[in-house]
Amino acid sequence: MEVTEKTKGRCAGGGGEGRALIPGLPDEIAMECLVRVSCQFHSNMKSVCHSWRSLISSPLFYRERIKSGAAEHLVCLIQPMTGFPPPDSIHGNQGDGVCGRTEAGVKKEEEEDEDDRRNQQQGQCGMSIYNETRGTWHRIRPKVGRIPMFCQCLALGSSGKLMLLGGWDPVTLEPVADVYILDLVSGGGRWRRAAPMSVPRSFFACAVVSGTKVYVAGGHDDQKNALRSAEVYDVEEDRWEMLPDMAEERDECQGLSWDGDSRFWVVSGYGTERQGEFGSDAECYDPETGSWYKVEGVWPFSRTSPRGCTAAVSSGQQRQWWWFLGSEQEEQQQHEEAKEKPWKTVSTIKLSRSIIGTPPCVTNLAYGTREDGHRVFVMSSRGGGGGDNCGGGCEGETGFIMERERNGNTKWNHVHTPMEFSGFPFSASSFIV
Repeated sequence: MEVTEKTKGRCAGGGGEGRALIPGLPDEIAMECLVRVSCQFHSNMKSVCHSWRSLISSPLFYRERIKSGAAEHLVCLIQPMTGFPPPDSIHGNQGDGVCGRTEAGVKKEEEEDEDDRRNQQQGQCGMSIYNETRGTWHRIRPKVGRIPMFCQCLALGSSGKLMLLGGWDPVTLEPVADVYILDLVSGGGRWRRAAPMSVPRSFFACAVVSGTKVYVAGGHDDQKNALRSAEVYDVEEDRWEMLPDMAEERDECQGLSWDGDSRFWVVSGYGTERQGEFGSDAECYDPETGSWYKVEGVWPFSRTSPRGCTAAVSSGQQRQWWWFLGSEQEEQQQHEEAKEKPWKTVSTIKLSRSIIGTPPCVTNLAYGTREDGHRVFVMSSRGGGGGDNCGGGCEGETGFIMERERNGNTKWNHVHTPMEFSGFPFSASSFIV
C-alpha cells in the first residue's frame, strides 16, 4: 500500500517530520488500520496529528479505502423535516472533541436543535445521509443557508463531493439558480457555494457525465413555464456554459447518463400547455456534435413522471434502465426499443408488496462493474406492514435495498428508517467514501 511523504507530518507529541503514522508500526500496516476506521470519525482523527490530517484530507486515502474494501456506501436524501434527529452529522458531533463534549459544543448543539424545530414547523427540508455499510442515519446541516425545496442532489463519483442544484427558495417558493457543494474528502465536510446556474430552474433533468461534467436541462421558471434551455457545469473550473436549446419544452423530465458514454439524455417531461401529460420521447445531447437529437417511444406512461423512480445501471459493456413502478404501470405492455438508445435492457422491477403509495424514489448503489449483480436503494412514500422477507415487525418502514443478482433473481431487504428520516425524498444520490 502506497504511503507518500506528503501523508507524513509532525505527529502530536512527536519529535519531527516524517515520523510513523502509528508509532511502532510500519506505515503500510498503519495505513491498513486507518483506512478501516468509519468515515463518521474521520473529522476527529484529523485532530490527532498533522500526518493524520494530511493523510485523511488526501484523495489517496479514500482510493485506498475503496481498494481495500473498507469504503462505505452512503445515500444522500433531500427530504422534508418530518422529525427531530439527534444533533449529529456524518462526521460525528461537531461539538465533540477527541476528549469529549465541550460546553461550547453542547451550546452549539442546542442552537442547532432549536433551528431543526423551526425548520420542521416551517415545512423546510433537510439533507439526510444513510450509511448503508453501517446501517446508520445522520442529518447534515448546511453552513451556507437553507436547502432549497425540490433541489437536485448529485454525487460526483468517488470524489466524496455532493452537489445541490436549483429547486425552490423555501420562503418565496420561486425557482433558484443556486448550487452548493459539500466536500467530504479533501474539504473535511465543508460546504461552499459554487457558481450558480445561468437559469433559475426547478424539476429539471440533470446527470453527471464522465465524472467531471454536470448537465442540466428543462424544468420550469418562476411563472411555471416549461423550459427548453440546457447548460453544462465544469467541476474542475467551477464554470457553467449554456448549450443549444432542446427541441421541446420539458418540465418534470429525467436526466440519464451511463459510464463510458459522454452523452446526456433527457427523458419525457411536458410542455407549458400540456402540464401533467408526459411525453413518450427523449432528447439526447452529443458533445461531439454539439447538438441534440430526438428519440421516439422511450417512455410509455403518459400520467407518470420518470423522475426519481428509474435507475441507470451499467454492467460491463451493457447499459440498462430500470423502472420501479406501481401496478397501474406494470399492466402496460413494454414498448419496442429504438436503435439509437444507449441502453440494452429496460426492466420493470416488480415492487415488494411492502412498498405502497406513489412510485418510489430510487438511486443506484452499484459502482462500475459488479460481478455479483446490482443493488438499488428504494424509498417509498409511506411504509407498510409485513412484506417480502420481512418476518414481521416492519410496520412503518419506508426504506429498502433491492438486490438484483446476475441470474435475474431479486431480493428485497428492509432498511430500518427512524421516524425523523421517513419523509419521502425530493431527490436522492449515492456515493462511496
